[in-house]
Amino acid sequence: MKKIQMYLLKQFIPVFFVSLLFFILVLELVDLFSNLWRYLANEVVLADMFRVLFLYIPKCVSYSVPVAVLFAASYTIGNMYAHNELTAVFSAGYPLFALALPLLFFGVLLSVAMFFFEDRVVIHSLMKKNELNRLLTRSDLSLSNANVVVMDDSGNTVYTAEYYRDTDQILYDVFIVMRNTDGSLDAVVQSFSGSWNGNSWKFENPEIYKFDGKGGLIPGNIEDFVFDEPPDLFRRNVTSVDELPVAEAGKHIEMLRRSGFPYAEDLANYYKRFSFPFTVFIVLFFSVSLAGRFKKNILLMSLLLSLAVAVSYYILQMVTMLLAKWEYVSPLFGAWFPVVVFIGSGIGILKTART
Repeated sequence: MKKIQMYLLKQFIPVFFVSLLFFILVLELVDLFSNLWRYLANEVVLADMFRVLFLYIPKCVSYSVPVAVLFAASYTIGNMYAHNELTAVFSAGYPLFALALPLLFFGVLLSVAMFFFEDRVVIHSLMKKNELNRLLTRSDLSLSNANVVVMDDSGNTVYTAEYYRDTDQILYDVFIVMRNTDGSLDAVVQSFSGSWNGNSWKFENPEIYKFDGKGGLIPGNIEDFVFDEPPDLFRRNVTSVDELPVAEAGKHIEMLRRSGFPYAEDLANYYKRFSFPFTVFIVLFFSVSLAGRFKKNILLMSLLLSLAVAVSYYILQMVTMLLAKWEYVSPLFGAWFPVVVFIGSGIGILKTART
């Protein structure tokens, strides 16, 4: 690594850490004041408030790193432009891309590190933070569910129920359809209610009919069938993909698909888990290519540039994720389209940068 590249890194790193702390503080204050009225209403002590804020730090780091990288890079390079340091570099025939190569390499490493940091640290702390917040503010979650539709692992048995009451694990107004492996109807079961005994469902006065293969129905025996789908499948979905590791998130989405719940939003969030770390690499393109356009008020203009690019990216991502949730676009498109657009834009702007 050349001395001029080392000089750029030495200027960049302190600014990055200071700006990271600043943005973390801003996010912590936003979370505190948005929940302050709930804390006061439930007489939450100060120590518990700080516990919530402490558990929120990893998520704040995840949100703040891209903006901090953008600000630090744009400020550092802009400051070198303002002091005519880069004029000498460019006069010597040293290109901007070669100068910024260590920053781009740093962005790649940070993107990979952010993925593992999100999967190993952020999700666990965020889950504990949300649980503690619900406990302190007495925000109880009901797992009971209405209009339930669940399919077993084989896809041959479909459960429907008017209501599932989770407190005592009872299904009401149950109707079950069983199919053969070729998709033809095998039997149907209807019952007013069914209760979970720890191993399987026991139905109250069930009516069961089998298809004789000729279009007719004959009475069947409930003892010939085992209904052992766990109660978890019938519960209302209150689990967030953001609180699950990648492996568990994939299983959770598959469970939603089997249960008949909408899963497009969760699948888009699952894909976003892989696309979001690239944000760090994206913002470096913009900071390197745009920083030299400011000769005065470098600090203020770098901050405004960082916020403008970050807000634009997050707005585009929010729009595409909403479209994916409403199934206007695929979950994969909703998660990755902003990344592709901003990488392309950053490369295009970099080509027109001063050099």
